[in-house]
Amino acid sequence: MNNYVSDAVVRRLPRYRRYLKKLKAQDIQRISSKELGEIMDVTASQIRQDLNHFGGFGQQGYGYGVAELEGKLEEIMGLDRTYNIAFVGCGKLGQAIINYLIGNEPIYKIVGLCDNRPDMIGTEIAGIKVQSKEEFRQRMRQGIDILVITAPAVIAEEVAADLSGTEIKGVWNFGHTEISAKGVKVINVHLSDSLHALCYYINHPD
Repeated sequence: MNNYVSDAVVRRLPRYRRYLKKLKAQDIQRISSKELGEIMDVTASQIRQDLNHFGGFGQQGYGYGVAELEGKLEEIMGLDRTYNIAFVGCGKLGQAIINYLIGNEPIYKIVGLCDNRPDMIGTEIAGIKVQSKEEFRQRMRQGIDILVITAPAVIAEEVAADLSGTEIKGVWNFGHTEISAKGVKVINVHLSDSLHALCYYINHPD
């Protein structure tokens, strides 16, 4: 196995899994890299190169077992376990993500909620009480694997400064600012980026 895996490869893994899930739902039991590449609009060579980072899973003349490869990808990505997840920011975006996770991603257990608005503090979402920033600082110290930030930039930056000494391993940040934290993997999400890219493609057709 190649120990170094680029961000580009990591970003493609969930897409491979998503297509494999669709194939399994169609009762397709095996598929070649060529066939999978045609469905996904990537080259067979790219698929083989990506999977070879993890040892490769296909057999020449047979292809990939769909269910087996899906399971291997889940194991590689760590989707074969559960994660305690908490939210800073419980507005419309935060609640939309919470509802999505509850309905579609059972491996994520929501264990904490925080918001700085007085009308939200003390209310419940999905059976979890929304805490103030002061209360939540204590909650951050234990039992949270992933933190989701959907709060304004200034709050996102405050939260990043509080991450030291917690058990939090990853942050999914929608907070309109780039944040980083030593020892914590942060993915900064800018919702408008893909929309802006779409505008480029509309105005610069092939």
